[in-house]
Amino acid sequence: MMQRVFVMFLVSIGSQFVFGFCSSPSTQVPESVVREARETAPLSERNWTNVPKCCQLSAEFLGVVVLDQICVSETETRVRLYTKDWKRVCVLKEGMLFRDDLGQESPFLSAEGVKLCPNRTKMKETPFHLVFGSLSHEAKTFDLIEDKNAKYAHKPWVFEGVDLSRCEWK
Repeated sequence: MMQRVFVMFLVSIGSQFVFGFCSSPSTQVPESVVREARETAPLSERNWTNVPKCCQLSAEFLGVVVLDQICVSETETRVRLYTKDWKRVCVLKEGMLFRDDLGQESPFLSAEGVKLCPNRTKMKETPFHLVFGSLSHEAKTFDLIEDKNAKYAHKPWVFEGVDLSRCEWK
């Protein structure tokens, strides 16, 4: 009996010795390497499908016009806006610029919930949508700018560098 216990003890010590010296040491990755990988890695896999993927935003123009959502599919990009105060709103079809940080411009397709200029809609906190061609899946920011020289421009919107890096596309 004592011999069996001694043999089991030796086997236990031997296996710890073999596995301890033959296995790879644990790997420690410096925090700077981890941080750099996060910064250079793609935001998240964004391969657009027919079903739109949406992201909540919080961009404002003059504290009145709010751009609070973007939804993108293979064929289109929809941005949702609303006004905080009562305003007479219209969309400047001509001179509307929707551009990503890669320099790709997407054409204006339509407006929903608001009229095209010169016809204005009086609204407050009522969402409306602007529809453009599809945004690049590689874009990190975008600009939405109404031309200040357009025929019916009153206070054209300017949203520059709207950040998509924190988007969780749902």
